[in-house]
Amino acid sequence: MVCFYPATHLPQSSEGFYALNNPFQTNGPKWFCEKKWLGIEVPDMYLRLDLPGVGPDPDDVDVSVVDSKRVLIIKALAPCLNINDSSPRSYETYFRLDCHCCEISSVDNPQVTHGVLRLLVSTTPINIGGSPDDDIHSRLLRLDPDDQEPELSGQIVEPHPGLSEGPASAYEYKQLLGDSVYVRLDMPGVSDVDINVDTVNKRVDVVGEAPTVSHDSGGRSYSAVAAHLGLGALITPPRVEHNVENGVVRLFIHPG
Repeated sequence: MVCFYPATHLPQSSEGFYALNNPFQTNGPKWFCEKKWLGIEVPDMYLRLDLPGVGPDPDDVDVSVVDSKRVLIIKALAPCLNINDSSPRSYETYFRLDCHCCEISSVDNPQVTHGVLRLLVSTTPINIGGSPDDDIHSRLLRLDPDDQEPELSGQIVEPHPGLSEGPASAYEYKQLLGDSVYVRLDMPGVSDVDINVDTVNKRVDVVGEAPTVSHDSGGRSYSAVAAHLGLGALITPPRVEHNVENGVVRLFIHPG
């Protein structure tokens, strides 16, 4: 008698998924990263980058500036923290200054918490073809905050652009011995105190909240179906164990 079935994650509405970066996200800023200039007098850039599975160990993250001082390279490793994880994940991505009037002088306080990297990029003005005051950089700093990027919703979830190795899906389901199942859900920014797991309506539901941290433009909400209940689990409610580490929710769902 089958106890559980894997979940099929469909768009939340006819318009598609709320956020193409994660099929479970239901609210908050979209996309895998956020970058913004913090001011005009001190033109520092704040950067948030989702790296689900990456922990706070400094040895797992490398942030470097190339010789041109205009490009920031980020490399990170998300190790397997459970024997049932299909494989570790590696990330490698870069960010480039959009202007030509400054260069990167330092990268300050890079920290990973709950699978999210946050850092400050300090810049120094340089004089190439004119004053920084009338260059494009000044206009970028004064960009109207209501002038948003194109809508990042749609019918197909995008893979993480910085993922260089490992599973691209935010959902992993594995059948175990004794009719138990293992489920992995990516919810970057969520900690073990921000999660709720419940068995309702013939399914195991997981709801998580990622609070606003530092200069984030807002917090994020997630809602996912971890598994559907088969007839065997409907007769006797299942026993669910879960833990949250580095922005990844892992569940063991056992027959009751």
